[in-house]
Amino acid sequence: MSIEVSHLSKTFPGGFRALDDVSLRVETGELVALLGPSGSGKTTLLRVIAGLETPDATGGGDVRFHEEDVSGASAGERKVGFVFQHYALFRHMTVERNVSFGLRVRPRRLRPGKRQIRDKVHELLNLVQLEGLASRYPHQLSGGQRQRVALARALAVEPKVLLLDEPFGALDAKVRRELRRWLRKLHDEMHITSVFVTHDQEEALEVADRVCVLNKGKVEQIGTPTDVYEHPANKFVYNFLGNVNLFHGRLKEGPPTVATANAAPPTFYVRPHDIDLRRTPPEGDPSPIRARVDHVSPAGPIVRLYLVRDDTQEVVESELTRDRFTELSPEVGEDVYLVLKNARTFAEDYSI
Repeated sequence: MSIEVSHLSKTFPGGFRALDDVSLRVETGELVALLGPSGSGKTTLLRVIAGLETPDATGGGDVRFHEEDVSGASAGERKVGFVFQHYALFRHMTVERNVSFGLRVRPRRLRPGKRQIRDKVHELLNLVQLEGLASRYPHQLSGGQRQRVALARALAVEPKVLLLDEPFGALDAKVRRELRRWLRKLHDEMHITSVFVTHDQEEALEVADRVCVLNKGKVEQIGTPTDVYEHPANKFVYNFLGNVNLFHGRLKEGPPTVATANAAPPTFYVRPHDIDLRRTPPEGDPSPIRARVDHVSPAGPIVRLYLVRDDTQEVVESELTRDRFTELSPEVGEDVYLVLKNARTFAEDYSI
């Protein structure tokens, strides 16, 4: 079941334009992440796809499921499964009753028999690795278990598409990592067309087949995780997808160098892992960048160093492998030279 939104616009009372001419196609069986900062329009787009919000009455665009226009259909008619950030479980119901709720409230002519419902719930609890917990109540479960119950409930009604709004946002970092790997594995087994909202760049890049980066109600870039990370369409995407250092300068047969006073220099963007350190000026660099080691964060496999440039007093972040850090052994207060690799610039940064 494919999803296609064309030229969607959504304006809320007061004139706030949450979506501005957004178009996106999600192929059958694909898992797409809507990624962006708060206020970028990602949740509004998900709710419009679900039928929980309607686009602008004039020129608001349309939504199609498998080439069928569902713009005028209600959320119930669209048959989507929706998973909320805060679970939205019924506290007074057991896990079994929560999962079966969507089946039990169907009209009598469409409602499965009790045994069918029981078998379906058992199948889903096995699928989400919660077998044996059917008689427990939500308060007796961990946050990760509750979110899996919410997902099982969404899947119980056999939705055409699955929509997830910040599904792991209320969980701690370790549980988030475990659940996103689990979600990817589950999706590979079920192949249900899925769209999920997140503001977590690492989550989107790890889980999704493709990532749609949104900003101020507009699509900045759509592509595979490799595409958007390695080939960002603009400086917003580059800045948003991970930490970045800015260098104002000019290129002269190699790395960026410090700009002259009269030049109109572009801005170069360099990831922390693309900054190496040397104790002596890099050979052939006419304007080496010297910096003082200000702080070292050695926890984990990657060592992060914060350095203060001699020329501008700006803070630069560098990430070294533990082997490279051990080899170099820089100390706080020591002066070193920066070696920039894979420096990027964007056309809008040039002054013409």
